[in-house]
Amino acid sequence: MGLFEERLERFISCSKELLTNEGIAAIMHYYCHDEYEMAYEGLLIELTIVGHYPSQFVFIDWKELGEHYGLDKETVFDELKWEKFMQWGKSFSARNF
Repeated sequence: MGLFEERLERFISCSKELLTNEGIAAIMHYYCHDEYEMAYEGLLIELTIVGHYPSQFVFIDWKELGEHYGLDKETVFDELKWEKFMQWGKSFSARNF
């Protein structure tokens, strides 16, 4: 398992308390089938729906992972997901300054 996959696993783990069982199951389905970009996009969708941030959320780390998986260029589930994620992440950053 690579560094990015380990980071994704940590992000999923720290987000579980915020998500529904169905959301977690869908994310883990893609993760367990090595569809990491789909797992990450699913995680972002679920988190932006609930509108909460995981503990120890560092926007730049989450953004970097999305860029690594190419979500800034192409998504599978929601063509506007990257823009929604950027807005969601920047909202968190603005709250903490």
